[in-house]
Amino acid sequence: MRLLAAVALVLGSAAAAAIAPIWTYAISLALFGLPHVLVELRYVDERFAARMPRNLILGLGVGLAGIVLMRAFGLLGAGTSDERITLELVLGVSLIAVAFPLLRRAKTSPLAIAVGGGLLLGIIYAPIATLVTMALLHNLTPVGFLAERLQGAERRRAMALCAIVFGVIPAAILILPASVTMLTGPLTVGHLDDHISTFVPPALLGTTFADRLFAAAAFLQCMHYAVVMHVLPRLSGGTEATSAVVPWPKQRLFTAVVVAVGLLMTIGFIANFRSARSVYSMFAAVHAWIEIPVLLIACAVLPRHATSQTIAT
Repeated sequence: MRLLAAVALVLGSAAAAAIAPIWTYAISLALFGLPHVLVELRYVDERFAARMPRNLILGLGVGLAGIVLMRAFGLLGAGTSDERITLELVLGVSLIAVAFPLLRRAKTSPLAIAVGGGLLLGIIYAPIATLVTMALLHNLTPVGFLAERLQGAERRRAMALCAIVFGVIPAAILILPASVTMLTGPLTVGHLDDHISTFVPPALLGTTFADRLFAAAAFLQCMHYAVVMHVLPRLSGGTEATSAVVPWPKQRLFTAVVVAVGLLMTIGFIANFRSARSVYSMFAAVHAWIEIPVLLIACAVLPRHATSQTIAT
């Protein structure tokens, strides 16, 4: 029954995204956007904090605070969007720089340099396209978390399924003829054109490919939410949780808080989708940017259950 439900969810989400991408994007974001941020932050904290020295955690926290400030400036209308995006990307590079000493000792510095260098090139030549591309690729990060967490045959099965869900199906949405029939979203969402730049780089806006790319991204967003909220929590726990930075509540209370916060955010999205999305973007920025140094650290040759004290020494 669980397998059938999972297959139905995947195929149903793909069909919905292909036919009504703006509805799929808006409804999934309103219902699961903020809840999935909270769930993922807890997973990242419990899974990875034990591998990081406290000074690294502090440095990441400062960089993330700066990124949230840039998003808050957007709400207040301070500065231009180009200035805020550029500064956000610079702060994103700083997150990699803060983690670089640890990555260098673990012999993963070439990967960190490649990622940081790519961001620097994006800052110089196309900051908006870089941030949009990152928003699109962000939906693939659950694959990295699963690859880090699982081992052996279990990992191979998971990666095979991910290849289908996060690779083959989105590719099919991109390749198949355009089937978008619902261009206006529910309630205060507005037209597809009002949101298409969320996942489509400026150079592709206005092309026949843009709608299909947004549809593929809307599907990937649903799959991102599904893995983060229903798969990762089942893999969490263990001795790593004792080194978490945040004193997370018991699972039952945490679930109640997530549901309550999600309900309030959904009401906000219904009342004014644009305003609610702007507020949500501050929370989303934290979990999206922290994934980069965390996944780089996950690639490092480090003991999976090492404590921060062990690594620091």
